[in-house]
This record gives sequence, structure tokens and C-alpha cells, in this order.
Amino acid sequence: MRPVLHRRTLGLGLTALLTARTIGRANAQPDLMDRPPPELEELKWHPPLREAIQALINAHGQYSETYNANSPPYVVMDWNNTAIVGDVQQTLFLFMLEHFCFLMPARRFHKLIHVHASSHPLPAPFTNIAGQPVSFPDLVDDIVEDYSALAARYGHMPHPIAREELQDNPAMLAFRARMAFCHQAVAALHGPDAAQQWMIRLVAEQAQTDVITLSRAANEWCLGASISTQKWTCPPTRPGKAGPVQADITQMLRLTPEMGNLLQILQEHGIDPIICSSALEDLVALFATSAEYGYNLRHEHVFGARLVERRGIMEPTEVPRYPFPAGVGKTELIRVHFEQKRKQPPLMIFAGESSSADLLKSFPDTSLCCLINRKQSEDMQIFLREAAQPIPPRGTRRLYLQGRDENTGEWRPHASSLLLGSTTPTLPT
Repeated sequence: MRPVLHRRTLGLGLTALLTARTIGRANAQPDLMDRPPPELEELKWHPPLREAIQALINAHGQYSETYNANSPPYVVMDWNNTAIVGDVQQTLFLFMLEHFCFLMPARRFHKLIHVHASSHPLPAPFTNIAGQPVSFPDLVDDIVEDYSALAARYGHMPHPIAREELQDNPAMLAFRARMAFCHQAVAALHGPDAAQQWMIRLVAEQAQTDVITLSRAANEWCLGASISTQKWTCPPTRPGKAGPVQADITQMLRLTPEMGNLLQILQEHGIDPIICSSALEDLVALFATSAEYGYNLRHEHVFGARLVERRGIMEPTEVPRYPFPAGVGKTELIRVHFEQKRKQPPLMIFAGESSSADLLKSFPDTSLCCLINRKQSEDMQIFLREAAQPIPPRGTRRLYLQGRDENTGEWRPHASSLLLGSTTPTLPT
């Protein structure tokens, strides 16, 4: 069952959004002054952060005397673990594994997942269940053997295949455990951006419309499921070359009413919210532009990873001359599409993805940066630790921390967070 959204998050339809934007672009200040400016609801914002956001909105939105409708302010935010709790790319990946939603021939699949291979054994803790070293080539060979067996049996069936059809198949259990293990090894060896690109390319050979349909099904499945960590294990009957392996996976996806409300209020003030995410753009846009989920953004304001399409079929290659939206690529997209055109940096940045450190460094004149308190890359931890410092009474700052409870998927009205499986609030150290 989908979580119930707050009334204000769902209360504004597309017609009202367009009306508010038309008023702002006409800059009809006398009409605007006839009613009080809309404000963020309290919900579960960290109170000092909410107050700082509202002050900036009031000072720079269309209710202020300095507002320029020809060059409106804009706010940049991540999607994963920011506008939502969880990761849409990870959600689709796990869903595809559980329902065997792959269409590539085995030889092409082998080539695709082998891109980060090395003949050296993987470092600890990436050993098999017996504690023996695992080499990447052996692991990939085992994955492809499982894949081939599954494709031979289920390849003719429409996707997604019902879980009941697959749950007792040893090849299926081995395949999903090895794929999750492989993804985590790529992230550890080559970084989260490389692991994200590795996941994104797995939709190759699918029609764009089918990928969107799969993503919608994955979202519905995960929104209705409990937040949990599971252990996926290879059955001993399929040891393969590398030996049985296991991987812990986290199932987490929730809507964030605070961000839905913020997106609405920004647009009512004539401030453009811009999403820039390292996830596949089609997946983010499906969620971000949806009135059903309460976000209601314009598609042209959503930027994510893009794959080449040929006759509607996704290729395992990224669109040329379009930067991958992580690290410096995320910054480049914002500079080209917004900073250079509007002659101003982002008014605010909301960051929860591990790939946003360069964005925070590159726009020092951005007035406010909201960081989601969660485990992130070391590059991001530098900013998180700074944001965790006490806020001086009646003082303002650039970096703020927003806490959340990962056990429920809800935000907390504090800077501290409850990490998954913990009942003790923590701050970055």
C-alpha cells in the first residue's frame, strides 16, 4: 500500500502550477501582494533549516521586489536519497534480478558485466562463503552460466516473470546473489559512479517504454514493501568456479512529503526546481513528473543519465557529448543549462547522492546547501561533518544537515539520523 501523502503535497494540480507560473512570469506584483506568500509546512523539517529555506524563498521569489521573471532563480537537487528516500536505479536493479528482466544474448551480457574485470583476486571482504579469494573473471563466468540457464528456461516468457516461477530455481538464487556481489565489488574497486553506470547499462536491448514500465512496477513493489536488509546467497548446489558467494542488499524506497511540499512552494514563488541525478533520466522523470506521487515537475527540468537509443531500443552506451551526471559531470550540466543562461548560481542545493561533492565545491556563492544525513562517500563526508557543527543562536550558515529515520523512511525534525537497524541518533564524525 502506497504511503499517504500530506494534503498540501497532493493539493496542487498541474493546472494550479501552471497558473502560478503564469502569474510569476507576468510579474503582477500588486495581485501577488493581495495574498500572503505561501510557506513551507512544518512537517518533519529540521526547524533551523526550514526557516533558512523559507527566508531565501521570500527574499528571492516572485513576491519580492527584486524578482526578475526573465531570469528566475533556480534550485538544484539530487533525486535519490533526497527528493525520495532510496534509489530508483538500485530499486530497478533489484527488481530486474528478482524477476529476471533481461533480454541480451549471453555473449553480450558477458561482455557488458566484464568491463571492470581484473585477474587479481578481489580484496577483502569480497571472498566466497568459505573465505576463499574470488577472482573477477571466475565470478563473471559463474554469472553468465547462471544467466544462460535462466535465459534458456524463461527467455520466451514476458517480463517481468512472476516471482513464484523463479523462487525455487537454484540458478535464479545464484544469479541474483552473484550479481549483487559483483555490483558491490565494482563500487568498492572503482567507486559508486562506475557501479551506477554498470547498473544503468543492464537495461540494454530493452525498449524505452518497457524500461519505464519495469521501473513503475519496481517502484510500486518497493513502496509497498517493508524497509529491510536481506542476505542473498548462492545455493551450495551451484558453486561455480569462484565458489558460492553472498551479498547483503537493502530494500528501501519511500516518498518524502517534505520535498513534495518544497517543490510546490518553490514553483508558487516562481523559483524553478531542477533535478540532476546520476540515475537513468527516464526512471527519475517517471517519478519526478508524476502528479500521482505528488512531485509534479516539468520534464525539461529533470536531468539524469542517458543511453543511446536506436529505434526505441536502449543501447549499452551513453549519449555522446552529454556528461554523465555525477561529480564534475553534474556540475557541467548545471553550468551549461542554467548558470550560463541565467547569469546566476543555484539559489540552493539539496544533496543526498554520493556524487554531489563537486557540485557543492563549484558553487560557493550558493546561499544554502541542505545535506541529507546518511552514509556517503568520503568526498561528501567532508561537507557532512561541517554541516553537523552546532548552529549559532539566530545565526545563518551555508551548510545544513537534515536527518531521517531509515527504519521508517521518514525524515526527522533534527540534524541527526537513525541509520537502518539502529535506534541511536547519529551525526557525521
